[in-house]
Amino acid sequence: MKIIEKNIQTFGLEIELTNSQTDNFFIIQNHWKLFNQELKKYNLIQKDGNWEKFGITYKKAEKYFYLTAIPKLEQIFPDHFLYKEIPKGAYEIFTHKGNMQAIKETFYIIYKNILPNSTLTIETHNKTGFIHFEKYDYRFQWNKPNSIIDIYLPLKTDFE
Repeated sequence: MKIIEKNIQTFGLEIELTNSQTDNFFIIQNHWKLFNQELKKYNLIQKDGNWEKFGITYKKAEKYFYLTAIPKLEQIFPDHFLYKEIPKGAYEIFTHKGNMQAIKETFYIIYKNILPNSTLTIETHNKTGFIHFEKYDYRFQWNKPNSIIDIYLPLKTDFE
């Protein structure tokens, strides 16, 4: 378990997802390409070695969405970028290692094997504003076998 001490303010681009994990993989992959182009276009590239990007999955009116985002620092964001806050709190972190094609298997293992057989209680998306988020940093290397992505699931805790 990891405690995030303060809210993380992010800005990014949203895309609607489908009910197909296979389709969503390609939708999200293309959305990241567009997002990275937008970051370059508006000079929002994080230049130091401690860069962070987020992929946030959430629900609105029974539809699923994905937000590609970066943390808000001192930048000014274009009007078409959406604001989303990741709330402070307790999170369980799962690590995906390997190429991107295998990430859907990592999610399957988390949601279908690990969570049902654990004592972890996941906080509802109604309270947090999202289902889970992925954190990308210097350890992420597109489709390399040693690439690492952290997947954060918000936990229900007694000390809120």
